Amino acid sequence: MTLKGPGLFLSANVSKQGGATDLTFVNLDIDGRNVVSFSFAAARNVGLTAANPYGIQFLSGAGVESFAIGWPFPLTFKRSLTLAVTVNEVGVVQILANVVRGGL
Repeated sequence: MTLKGPGLFLSANVSKQGGATDLTFVNLDIDGRNVVSFSFAAARNVGLTAANPYGIQFLSGAGVESFAIGWPFPLTFKRSLTLAVTVNEVGVVQILANVVRGGL
């Protein structure tokens, strides 16, 4: 999903249903610069399963995993904000993504 700017990035959430290896990657780019690039497996493996100051949290449920992105302050984008998901595993049946944005 690409949002044209200017604007404020407040938060995002990507939910994944299915898949056995968690090699589905979430990328957030602001004005052409990468801000977040993590797989579901990496977020879990490096311990981003609890609230933390890094702005990324992995949440797990019954058959659904979620990747939350957000900081206590908004990030400004001037040209564009892109949230992309790359699925590198079999068995993923659904991806849902939402971005919360504000205007300048």
